[in-house]
Amino acid sequence: MRSICLATLVGSLLVSLALSVVAADRPNIIIIYTDDQGFGDASCLNSASGFQTPNLDRLAKEGVVFTNAHSPDTVCTPSRYGLLTGRYCWRTVKKTGVLNAEGPCLIKNDRMTIASLLRGQGYDTAMVGKWHLGMQFPAEPGSRDWSKPVTDMPLDKGFDYFYGIPASLNYGILAWFEGQYAKVPPTLFTAKKKNNRHVDYRIMPPYENS
Repeated sequence: MRSICLATLVGSLLVSLALSVVAADRPNIIIIYTDDQGFGDASCLNSASGFQTPNLDRLAKEGVVFTNAHSPDTVCTPSRYGLLTGRYCWRTVKKTGVLNAEGPCLIKNDRMTIASLLRGQGYDTAMVGKWHLGMQFPAEPGSRDWSKPVTDMPLDKGFDYFYGIPASLNYGILAWFEGQYAKVPPTLFTAKKKNNRHVDYRIMPPYENS
């Protein structure tokens, strides 16, 4: 799902850049991590690209471009883990595949991340979008209390702000979260039937009665 150049090496280079500048002149650091995007899809990296990406082109022109970075995995959970921690993605309890929407986060609370390192240098840190590294939800499917906070999530891993979804939208919990709370408590948990892209949605076990 991921062949774009951003990977663990990017994180270490960005951290080195952040630590080398004077406090009053720190650069803004934005990491855009995309699914299903090829290295040559951005027009700033490939003049023959079939896509025009003016906003990415401007970021590239006014910032720093890294063109030699690699990910040890092609799917979301392990590649995100590697980027945020700088560790090989198989150095977790999840040796293959991706996580579901819930469960213990693969990043332990005492593990340094890009976010926690930068926050220690005076940066404000935020994560927006798909997390897919695990978080703990109040109670079990069928007895959710959405007035209670989720735990073991981005705010525990060095981020000051989080607005996003726990995982891909076909992994059960269809809700956007701001901080530790669901913006609007979800009322239906769905997923597409396997190997058929053009079918009605069905409720995904074990979320039928949540």
